[in-house]
Amino acid sequence: MSKYDQYLKEFLLKNRELSVEKIGTFVLTNPGADEKVIHPQFIGFQFNRKAETDEALIDFIVAETGKSKTLISSDLGSLFEDIRQYANLGKVYSFANLGMISLNRLGEYEFVAGHGNISVSDAGPGTKVVTEGSSKQQASRNVVIFIAFLIVILIAGALGWGIYKYIGQKKTDTVQADTPANKIDTNAVQNKPDTAAITQKQPATIKGMPTDSSYFKFIFETTENRARAYRRFDTLRSYKDPVKIDSIKSDSSMIYHLYIGAKIAVRDTAYVRDSIQKYFQRTIKIEH
Repeated sequence: MSKYDQYLKEFLLKNRELSVEKIGTFVLTNPGADEKVIHPQFIGFQFNRKAETDEALIDFIVAETGKSKTLISSDLGSLFEDIRQYANLGKVYSFANLGMISLNRLGEYEFVAGHGNISVSDAGPGTKVVTEGSSKQQASRNVVIFIAFLIVILIAGALGWGIYKYIGQKKTDTVQADTPANKIDTNAVQNKPDTAAITQKQPATIKGMPTDSSYFKFIFETTENRARAYRRFDTLRSYKDPVKIDSIKSDSSMIYHLYIGAKIAVRDTAYVRDSIQKYFQRTIKIEH
């Protein structure tokens, strides 16, 4: 259950429209005679990945709670991002006790209103538990998928390197077979080839190429807000995502990085970056 569910319902009832960042817009077509009750059949939803959170919603919650606008804006941003990631994992999110948000096969968010009239004063059930035990099972499945994904990348990298090394070795053997060092000159010993010079001509780049993988950080979020960084970290860890956090000191403040670390070959970094970027729907920065 989100601590902002009550305010989201009150705002929708009062303004008859609620825009949620990168998800879409909820519209109340007929609030009914009772101003404290929302009728599910009158809740409309329009998917819009470019939607932005209503400034009026932020101002409304600030007025109701007395908290700073910066904090409310940050909290709502984290809440709506959690909803998107939850839906992107194929799960169903109970939104403010109004209905369910999910991701369809077209990659669009869709909303199914709940059953029965919704009282604005009713806090409602938890927002993330659809059926008992399903959250833990889905979280475990998420970990397995992610680990399998990394294993596939490492295996693909190892196979690629093995093929590259095999082809390179064959080329080396061919060069060695054709060099004068492998032919005996019975007519003139003084014309014996300089084996040291021949050795220097061998393709050292193939034999000397590093075989070890390197550790890379795939950073998907950077913030100066310590509370937001650790709140986001705790949320993702609750989903069993293998995220990590670190911090560096700038001239005026601390900067916090949320990232996923992996030991992979350099040639695989672009593929891993694109996969993680698709998962988090954020631009990924790579650090070695």
